[in-house]
Amino acid sequence: MQCTKGHVSCSRCCTGYQDDEVECLMCREPEKATRCRAMEHILGGLHVPCPFRQYGCAEMIPYTSELAHKALCVHAPRHCPISGCAGYVGKPLREHVQQDHPGVVRTVVSPRCLRPLRMRAHEQARVVRLSDSDGDGGGGAEFLVVVGQYKELGRALSVVHLVDESVDEQNFRHRIVVVGKAGVLSLSGETLDAERLAEPYEASPFLFVPNETWDSPVDILVFIELK
Repeated sequence: MQCTKGHVSCSRCCTGYQDDEVECLMCREPEKATRCRAMEHILGGLHVPCPFRQYGCAEMIPYTSELAHKALCVHAPRHCPISGCAGYVGKPLREHVQQDHPGVVRTVVSPRCLRPLRMRAHEQARVVRLSDSDGDGGGGAEFLVVVGQYKELGRALSVVHLVDESVDEQNFRHRIVVVGKAGVLSLSGETLDAERLAEPYEASPFLFVPNETWDSPVDILVFIELK
């Protein structure tokens, strides 16, 4: 942006007043402002190193494309839905769970069947794989049942589809049912597709399970249906 006196500032640094007035960083007073096309052309011709060079990216990218590149760069640090994981670099989420979380229990289920998982209170996640032996669709697809902490009141159960980048997979829906002494809790919804998570994972939607139900010394009946 450029004020009437010729001072230049980026739009994010300008404090807005009215629609066509900003606080110029040099004048420190409301000034009429317009886009500075000359400076935009100069910046558009600049190339800068990828901000993830330390993780292995050697690309020089146009200055104006930095945000888009950061969102797609395969060398960017990624986030993991499993609580306590510090994250990883490069590989897809599915591969990360397989290699870096070998202790996560894996269960095979059939499509469109409500299957009990029988989870333990200490489990933070469960990998669920759709059977590919019956030709009922979705064979080989993998999902992560995430057990997150919901404040101090209970757990938040959600489902993430671990996308295989080499396979053209369909959209999935899920249903989670938890059976406890207080009754039956249930949630149905669309399943999040995730090849890589650029931002910290926030479950939506999720099934809230109170501590009284989850903190059990015996197996917790968690049913899941994928279709």
